[in-house]
Amino acid sequence: MREVFISHSARGDDFAMAVRDSLVEKLRLKHYDVLVDQENIPPGDEWRPRIVDWLARCDAVVFLLNEKALTSSWVRREVNILLWRRALGAPLPVVPVLLGDLSTTEVKKTGLEELGPIQFARTPDGAPDVAEDIAQSVLDRFAELPAAAVSGDTPMRTWLDRLESYLSEARRAGELTRAATTLGLEQKYLPEVTAAAGGCLFLAHQFLVAPPARVERALNDLAPALPDGTLRRLIAQLSATWVDEEAARALLPGAGRTPRDMTVLLNARRAGTAQQYIRRATCCATLGYEVRSTGDLPTGEDRVGERFRDWEQTVWAQFFEADTHEDRILPDDLGDRTHYLVIDKSAPPDAEFAEAVGLLHDAFSWLIVLVTTGTPVPEPPVLAAFKNPVVPKPLLSASDEVTARLRNKRLAQLPDKLAGRYEESP
Repeated sequence: MREVFISHSARGDDFAMAVRDSLVEKLRLKHYDVLVDQENIPPGDEWRPRIVDWLARCDAVVFLLNEKALTSSWVRREVNILLWRRALGAPLPVVPVLLGDLSTTEVKKTGLEELGPIQFARTPDGAPDVAEDIAQSVLDRFAELPAAAVSGDTPMRTWLDRLESYLSEARRAGELTRAATTLGLEQKYLPEVTAAAGGCLFLAHQFLVAPPARVERALNDLAPALPDGTLRRLIAQLSATWVDEEAARALLPGAGRTPRDMTVLLNARRAGTAQQYIRRATCCATLGYEVRSTGDLPTGEDRVGERFRDWEQTVWAQFFEADTHEDRILPDDLGDRTHYLVIDKSAPPDAEFAEAVGLLHDAFSWLIVLVTTGTPVPEPPVLAAFKNPVVPKPLLSASDEVTARLRNKRLAQLPDKLAGRYEESP
């Protein structure tokens, strides 16, 4: 364990500030590199490139949770990125600290419920004179945690390394700094982007949270400096970054968890949108995740049974190439991969649909079923009919899908446009 990131919203809270400062001092005395923002971040301010870089590379995390942190959109995004890394397999120790009389119930109510399974290091309410003891209790927790293993083979790390490799092929530094400026990096960060060691990785980290419109403009900045094949690969890796990272992370079963009876109800109108969500959630992983798609067109009177039999056949045939009952044997390495079956419904499901999904999960409890429900969100009684329903938030709108589809089409055409090849008008 080398670098420890401290997430906080301590400004204006003398007790929280004292805990933070004491913890920083004690961690440094133990030879940890401490990554902590010492400045106030105004609400709505752009993500700071330095913090994004820290979130992508840190080896361990301490969340200092006071009342202000529980309502901070900034802290929420930090939690999301770090738990996303954990859900993708990064061995990232996390120590949440409840300052004062906060309870785990309050944490859940404010949308940080995924910290619930992690044991909290509780602290008493008090004044700065007890902050040192609190910091010591957190440091003692670190002594109990295993050293972080090398996480270079996790999907997020692999994706970032891939981006770094593609960006490093830029022929001139000017395009890199232009793209960095387009992504919102201030002048003071530009020398890091062009640094011989780690510059392109620093820039790659920014694509984790960059707004989609800026990603499109940055790719246009980079395009003239990249070989055609590299540009196409870079576009493919970034095409799903329009999906909100918190919504995408909802598609993952969570760190160390095996999916069980999990149904994702995505309020999208197109199966292609579901594919984009999965690519975003898994960081475009080429190993460890299997995705297949099917429809929902029951025609007979037994709508539940017909759906189940059709989907069951799809699972056996498309995931395991088992076209007959005699071939229906699960492989020994089934648990090494996560399986998604996308059901393109494009309309709100009803109770019969939920019942059919329940039968499918009785047969394949490890299968994640992702249903495109159209723009409306299923009614509460329908949601309750699923065993383990997940509704990714923030929700989509119809314009979100259209905007993303058209943007990705423009990006896919970018290499040809650079070569002077345009689609002919009809």
